[in-house]
Amino acid sequence: MMLAYVMLFKWMLASVSCLLAGALVWGLLAVALRRWPALLPRRAVWLAAQAVTAGAALLALLPHDAQHSLAPTMTLNAAESSAIRAGLPALAGMAQDGASAADRQGGAAAGAAEADAAGGDIDPPSLTLLLPALWTLVYAAGLAWMLARRLRARHVWRGLLAASQRLSPQDLLAHGAFDSAQLADIARHRLAVMETDAAISPMLVGVRRPVLLLPRHLRGFSAEQQQMVIAHELHHWRARDPLCLGVAALLQTVFWFNPALRWMNAKMEWALELICDQRVLAGRPQQQRKQYAAALLLQWKAQTAAMPTGGVAFGGIDGATAAARIRQMQQAALPVLSSAVAWSVAALMIAVLAGGAMLQPALAFNTSQQPYAAPSPAQVPSVAAASLETAPEAPAATEAKPTPADAHWRYPLDKMRVTGLFGVRRTVLVTPHKGIDIAAPAGTPVHAVAGGVVVSAGVLTENGGRYGKTVILQHGDQRTLYAHLTSINVKAGATVEAGQQIGTVGETGFATGPHLHFEVRQDEEFINPATRLANLDAYTTKRALRLRQQQQGY
Repeated sequence: MMLAYVMLFKWMLASVSCLLAGALVWGLLAVALRRWPALLPRRAVWLAAQAVTAGAALLALLPHDAQHSLAPTMTLNAAESSAIRAGLPALAGMAQDGASAADRQGGAAAGAAEADAAGGDIDPPSLTLLLPALWTLVYAAGLAWMLARRLRARHVWRGLLAASQRLSPQDLLAHGAFDSAQLADIARHRLAVMETDAAISPMLVGVRRPVLLLPRHLRGFSAEQQQMVIAHELHHWRARDPLCLGVAALLQTVFWFNPALRWMNAKMEWALELICDQRVLAGRPQQQRKQYAAALLLQWKAQTAAMPTGGVAFGGIDGATAAARIRQMQQAALPVLSSAVAWSVAALMIAVLAGGAMLQPALAFNTSQQPYAAPSPAQVPSVAAASLETAPEAPAATEAKPTPADAHWRYPLDKMRVTGLFGVRRTVLVTPHKGIDIAAPAGTPVHAVAGGVVVSAGVLTENGGRYGKTVILQHGDQRTLYAHLTSINVKAGATVEAGQQIGTVGETGFATGPHLHFEVRQDEEFINPATRLANLDAYTTKRALRLRQQQQGY
């Protein structure tokens, strides 16, 4: 449950990052276009803008280290962390614990590997917990709507292709719209050419292997006009413009909630048409330029007559922009973009992406520390006599005061809140738990439970590196292990005294939240830490006790 919640929360942050990056890139390019109009017909600019917007969302999904982020760690409080670990229980079912839950604060959640062993008996604040789930539902509904639109469009185009006639090499030769160079290019690359009675624009249909679809009314144009129109579409094909449009359509589908991507795609489509127009008209006299513009108007009129809602001509420009496109045709060439401007725009894109990465907050499941009076010996049953019914509900953060019987093994943290017990099997890792998990905010001092010698201090490679930064101490014939530390204060070979600080609580290794994983070992065996730490059940969460009762019977 914890891992699922973390992923939903990260996706919500990713969506926000995508919106913010899109708005920033949108604003920067809108200002840049006013200063440098030559940016408009540059396909690479609009592709990069869409990639940066989508990349900001993907960066938010990656793991983040608080040390490399400018944003503060996004921390969930005790109620939120405990409610997640408990499986997001219904508020009604938790009503009986409301009074005691109001007094509990402090501690931190265990990592994802220990999530199922963590405690959770505090009423969840509904809004904070429901926001990721609600956004996921809204996103899923929007994604389903976009996919339905794409599937309907695909069905329409497949039906149109099915009703079209494929032109053979002999048909292409007799058509009159293709010159010898175009026919050779089509034959060499095996481009399929089809003709339809529908009043559509000449266009390329498909992404990986596009098909050139021509309307039958194109035969009514002059041979010169037909050849220029075909040259326009063939340039789209050679430049792999259908692939660019396919990638843009994919991004708009996945990030359907971001209007900036639609604006960028519209600009890119306009740039593609301008580039093709200029490639077709390059070196042609003014008379042919007029013929090409007349062909654009004829195509638009043919479509609007059949489809009163408007149409496209030569692949994506409606009647409202036909005049602007014709004005651009009168220019000898596209405006020149200096290399300085190009590098400046590239630097802005990189800055947006880098800034988004550095501003991604690390997600932690921390709680605030508040003192809590330790229960008296009369209120705390012994480990042997404790049961699920008689064990007091664990305080969120209780002063750790070992009894005189075990004074030589003090607690590793000054404030104890045990969220995972020894030997309990979890759904994330089905092997029995080799130690105990103690929830605490990042940076909480970790102390040696007894005097001894430092065996190792650093990143532990054992168990696939899941322990992260770890300290191992030797106490006679037994060893203690302190894992997931964020910092280490001792070195291998050093002698430490009971209570000496050896590091601080962190979340290194396999963990999604700050906590201390503590183990006791003798030779090759794992020892239950409860045999060396007095009254451990008194500082254990109710859920952790319940899991042990279910699995081990006590």
